[in-house]
Amino acid sequence: MASPVAYPATYTPAELLTALLSGAYDVNQKSVKWSATAGDIHEFNGQLGEQNLLYSFIDTTIIINREGEKIYYTIFHTSPMVVNEDGEFVNPNNCHVCGVNLGYFSYIIENDSIYIQKFKRNFATHGSFGEKSYNLSMINLGNGYELLKVDDPYEGMGTTSVATRFYQDGELMLSMISKENNLGNRAKNQKGYYEFKTEYAYNNKAQTITVKQTGYRIDEQSGKKIPTNKIKKLNLDNYTLQFQ
Repeated sequence: MASPVAYPATYTPAELLTALLSGAYDVNQKSVKWSATAGDIHEFNGQLGEQNLLYSFIDTTIIINREGEKIYYTIFHTSPMVVNEDGEFVNPNNCHVCGVNLGYFSYIIENDSIYIQKFKRNFATHGSFGEKSYNLSMINLGNGYELLKVDDPYEGMGTTSVATRFYQDGELMLSMISKENNLGNRAKNQKGYYEFKTEYAYNNKAQTITVKQTGYRIDEQSGKKIPTNKIKKLNLDNYTLQFQ
């Protein structure tokens, strides 16, 4: 069995991503430029840059302590990029619902070497107008379960919302709207209005997430405020790695 590839411990996340994608680092754009194959067209939404080039940008690196061992998670996003008529380096896929492709790799550092544990170039699409608009955090649920939490805001048709998704090793585990209101979708004389927000509590001993949703809506006819208060506990199943 071949030994795993060892990278120097001095490598930055950008240098690691450059090696993993067999690309070249662009210092000016702070991105990794790499060549996409014909098989990548479907995976990256059929949109490739000039000469089938794609560009990947480091978002963040989050460190998780797993039973005394440090696990490093680097999340990055990828999109085709071009220089527009104004000389700006932009994503040509810049419609309202156009996002970027998220990928990640995890690694450990032993002695003077870095060892990659897992690597996915593309596991989800997030963002808006072809740009990064999301917030990332890592949830350590204990027992070796680390979840990437992505909060993705969106505005459309007068409604403002935040979609929250949890991923385990790039696989979607839970998806829900964690915040929303329709403030921009009602006339001044309308009474109807609603808003809610969601808070999450994590138990890394029982591997559970408790979801608490609070808010209210105003009845159009009576104008009365009707409160919302819901609580639900989600258990991580050890066999399917899905929330039940």
